[in-house]
Amino acid sequence: MRQSSRSSEPSAPHIAGHLAGRIPGRRRALVGALAAALALGAVAAAPTGSSSAAPVAAAAAAPVAASAAALRSGNTSFQVASFNALGHSHTKPGGDRKGWESGPKRMRYATQLLEETGVDLVGFQEFEPQQYAAFTKLMGATWSIAPGLDASGYAQSKAIAWRTADWTLVSQTTFMSPYFGGQMQARPLIQLRNNATGQLIWVLNTHNPANTRGDAQKWRDQGERIQAALINNLRRQNPQIPVIFVGDMNDRERFYCPMTYLTELESASGGYHEDVPGGACLPAKPMKVDWIMGTPDIFWSGYTSLEQGLIKKTSDHALIYATATIPPDAAAKAGIKRVVVIDVEGLRSPVISARRTPTLAWLRSKGASTLSARTLEERTTSLPNTVSMVTGRPVRRKDGGHGIATASTRGNATVHGAAGRYVASMFDVAHDVGMTTGFYSGDARSGLLVRSWNAKYGAADRIGRNNGRDKINRSYVGDRDNAAFRAARKQLAKSAPTLTFVQFDDAARAAEKYGPRSRKYLAALRLADARVKRIVKTISSNSRTAGSTMVIVTASGTGPSPTSSRVVPFLVWGPGVARAADLYALNPTYTTATARRSKYSGRQPIRSAAVANLVTSVLRLPVVDGSGINSKQDLDVFDPALTAPPRSSVPRS
Repeated sequence: MRQSSRSSEPSAPHIAGHLAGRIPGRRRALVGALAAALALGAVAAAPTGSSSAAPVAAAAAAPVAASAAALRSGNTSFQVASFNALGHSHTKPGGDRKGWESGPKRMRYATQLLEETGVDLVGFQEFEPQQYAAFTKLMGATWSIAPGLDASGYAQSKAIAWRTADWTLVSQTTFMSPYFGGQMQARPLIQLRNNATGQLIWVLNTHNPANTRGDAQKWRDQGERIQAALINNLRRQNPQIPVIFVGDMNDRERFYCPMTYLTELESASGGYHEDVPGGACLPAKPMKVDWIMGTPDIFWSGYTSLEQGLIKKTSDHALIYATATIPPDAAAKAGIKRVVVIDVEGLRSPVISARRTPTLAWLRSKGASTLSARTLEERTTSLPNTVSMVTGRPVRRKDGGHGIATASTRGNATVHGAAGRYVASMFDVAHDVGMTTGFYSGDARSGLLVRSWNAKYGAADRIGRNNGRDKINRSYVGDRDNAAFRAARKQLAKSAPTLTFVQFDDAARAAEKYGPRSRKYLAALRLADARVKRIVKTISSNSRTAGSTMVIVTASGTGPSPTSSRVVPFLVWGPGVARAADLYALNPTYTTATARRSKYSGRQPIRSAAVANLVTSVLRLPVVDGSGINSKQDLDVFDPALTAPPRSSVPRS
């Protein structure tokens, strides 16, 4: 619906009315063209509601996201659009818009415009079932769309569509926002992953009510507060994932000024807002009621409002579009395509030295590390901590844990059975986007992990192409470290998986049988150290893995021993990783100044269980579903030069 023009400045009470839920911000500006700058660089509350509807059939056949080996490390650039399609009910016989062609006929024009302008991602409004069906018939071979036609709460009328060659759907849900008369309706929120770069984005789309059924300003204001709170929650939960917000807001200044004050969003059309009470708010002009917004990690260029030509017989709104460019994150800049996790069970921090463990000492000198990481609060034994390392969960079920509390399990047990529900792992996240995985263990008890995520007990793959339920592609589990080592090293040399987990148990066995100060324990550690060296050498001597593989070494457990044994090493080595750096210095939000048995609330120590979401962040994947440790993917291991924001010499508008 059209909204009449408003040229007056928003009043102070109006802006003040939006302040609930505001996050601390900074002075923000956005310019319309950043090509020069780019060349230089060349939810507390979860979203409410959900849609069980699947995208159109084309989504099921969408190309799988690129494997890690194929991921590019450059910018992610794509064209974003917002388009009010003028609902079919307005132009059908008896409708209130005489002289217009039918919705399906006009959708043919709309798809022609999308192709001509090179749009890759679009949020529709007034996208009624007849237009939805026409779009899927015309574009279903190359585009996907969410939510489905059977979505509740009119969510499909605000559907989001994308080119399947460029993007793969990761997740979809809905949130509620008011429409005419304050009626709460569902709007879509989706997460997409770029097939070429692995970049994740959030996209939400809305249609706020016009005044055609009476003054709807209070409902628009309420909708903006809901939408701002959702965006802020998304950023708090995953600050590294950009957010794109599109829609017909039916407001101009009274949308831009409050929204850019309540959130860190910036408009693709330009504008300026000083983030202090009463600060200047200068939207770019001319303003439309349709908007494309994004978080500051997105650079916008080429903003266009298409108002002439074919659009005039397609809708009573302009087609607005702009190019979004997202510079690569640190992992992408470093060119990391694979991760190898090495778990040395029984490895204790005090034994690491150039004399006893020369390889681990070398990794410390060449990478980022700490000797003051912690195991789980509840257990120091290996199996519970191993499960936590791959799931990012604690043990206790009341804390959302995985429930594996003992050093061994029955032969038919699974992690899901212990938890009372399905427990996702880092193998799920990698496997479901088409990456390959491997698990090699010299601890027979770890057969629990391979069994839990095998073809029988693994979850269905609902992302892109169906890669099956078996989340671990290759595995060896036995009671001999040497066999696990050989199997892992052979696979790394032949065809390295995207994610490899290698586990050695001899040192833990020696500590348990002979004591942690015995010669046999130290001998077992020296042998584990030598095996780590040979794995690193295998990686470095292969052109497919050299310079693109991160190695993480830690200990899943130290055995059933005193509280002091909860302290374990955490070592990270690879391209872009800070050299000779202390992980706590790189991550001041983490602390060693906690009780020996700290709770999972408040400031936390770095735990070996942070591995799961360190792996997913490095591979540019979502957090492990249901995880609670490093669930913001905020454990930083990179050289600060890689994580510094790009500089722009373009003046503010």
